[in-house]
Amino acid sequence: MTATAIVRDGGLPMSPDLLPALRPLIAATRSPLSEYSLANLLLFRERHAYRFHETPIPHVRGITYDGEHHALPLAPLDAAACALLLGEADCIGPLGDEAPGLADAFGLRCDWRDADSDYVYDTDRMAVLAGAKAKRAQARAFEREQRPQARRLDASTVTLAEAVLEGWRGDVGRSDDDTDCHECREALRLRDVLGLEGLVVTISGDPVAFLLSGPAADGSRIVHFAKGRRAFSAAYPWMFARHAAAIGRGRINFEQDLGRPGFAQAKRAFAPVARLRKYRLRAK
Repeated sequence: MTATAIVRDGGLPMSPDLLPALRPLIAATRSPLSEYSLANLLLFRERHAYRFHETPIPHVRGITYDGEHHALPLAPLDAAACALLLGEADCIGPLGDEAPGLADAFGLRCDWRDADSDYVYDTDRMAVLAGAKAKRAQARAFEREQRPQARRLDASTVTLAEAVLEGWRGDVGRSDDDTDCHECREALRLRDVLGLEGLVVTISGDPVAFLLSGPAADGSRIVHFAKGRRAFSAAYPWMFARHAAAIGRGRINFEQDLGRPGFAQAKRAFAPVARLRKYRLRAK
């Protein structure tokens, strides 16, 4: 059976082999939403049961964090495609600000969940932690007291990042299934394939934090993973500011808070310039 026949019969499970086909499709969407990235679709394929389909239009089907079967479109939607997709899924999405207009045009219902909304920051402001007074004070104290160094995350420093990840898991005291450790390990291993870049923070040569970010379809950056040892929590604002300064002018997406109050509080503390709603289309 050919790959095309497999797709039409129920889709292909997400795998690195699909990246060459997905890359131009994702880029063409120009979506700022964090789901429209090679890294998120590949790394979280098991958590969301992602499968790629080519009909009626190229799309990825999966299961949302709140348990809905969704179709993520990778090509422009029309009424016929929407009808066919909604015959197989609970909803179409996530979609950006174009979704309410599509709902009106195609006679569909449109809704969104605040827990899904991405937090977006201006890189120039993040570089100096503007609007985040408490975080700016933490970063300055961390630099003054610890004299940290920021090293590019590459083949020579990836083992340092891996050590931080294992230390972080021990600090939080949770299993791989209850964290994103599995996905993060794979991201470190496939960083070049996925176009991920980042940095490792060290103190006197010892690693204490790292982050990995990758490209969004609209040209902004998405921070996919940021881990730090609990004893050095002030490394986070210092690391985010250094990474933003290295990116240059633009925007950086810290993804959604998943409805977790701690995540929401931490993301708000860095003064986002926008929240990106993620709409879902569904039959009336």
